[in-house]
Amino acid sequence: MTIELRLTDVDPPAAEPKRTIYRDIVNLPDPVKLGITVRYFNYDDVGLYFQITGSGTGYTFGTVNLGLLGSGSNAYINLDEFASRAKPSVGDLPNGEMEENITLILKGYTDSGYTNLKWTFERVVTVHWINSADAAFTVDFLNNFDDGTVQGWAVMMEIYGGTPTLTVVSDYVLSTPYSIKARTPLAPTAVTVERAVRLYKSFTTPNKDAVYAIIDVRNTVEYEEYVGPSYNKYIRVNRNDVVLVFVGRPYDTVAANYVPLDKWMRIVVPLPKNATVELRIVLDVLSVGNAYGARYASYWLDDFKIISK
Repeated sequence: MTIELRLTDVDPPAAEPKRTIYRDIVNLPDPVKLGITVRYFNYDDVGLYFQITGSGTGYTFGTVNLGLLGSGSNAYINLDEFASRAKPSVGDLPNGEMEENITLILKGYTDSGYTNLKWTFERVVTVHWINSADAAFTVDFLNNFDDGTVQGWAVMMEIYGGTPTLTVVSDYVLSTPYSIKARTPLAPTAVTVERAVRLYKSFTTPNKDAVYAIIDVRNTVEYEEYVGPSYNKYIRVNRNDVVLVFVGRPYDTVAANYVPLDKWMRIVVPLPKNATVELRIVLDVLSVGNAYGARYASYWLDDFKIISK
């Protein structure tokens, strides 16, 4: 094939693992928006101008022009609010779950006007909906931080040094009065570096056939007078060392944010049953230092839960 679209970091020619997007309807707006990070490849002998859209029953998809990608190259893109559909009703999810398919459509053009279509590639993706409030599910863990503690979560720098902070806060919450906030330290002066802060906690999952973690996070780049800027590159969710979800693009030194800022994002991941797992939520940042250092990068977590049935 001459162009390809993937949702993982697995390189061709290895087969793309099956990917499922998990979503929880509880407290979502209506209509619901779908954001997704994809990776696209150009195996043609010439550079191509890429465009992506999609199709699916009940869905409305945007059409995004991705620009020129050179021969033999690949790139990541986070497509924020790429598609929308009416929020599924409780009745649509018998026993708390349902699945549907959408099709992602990648096109390669030879011209910048996107008129001379040369290649099309389609990938079918499963969307698995759950209703975490359904009586079929048991809430095994709920961390809403409303007791004023971090409830067993911890923080560390995964890349680069310094001492990050983890605090109970009330500035951005999903359920009052509190959430928790992980924050990088100020970068050393006049140093431009990659930094990644990890929020983590271990859990022992129940011995049931279906286990899900529901993670609501919000990230930003905070202002600090006189210091250099920071740019958020990706948010990654791991189960131990296994990457479950990647939102954004791999780290680079471009002065741009690759993940949505200043809004809550919901990430739902399946977990193995009857296992002890460490969940890791990582924010990766480009910090551009000056004589006073570089800005903080922060993210919040609230209403975390693990459910099972």
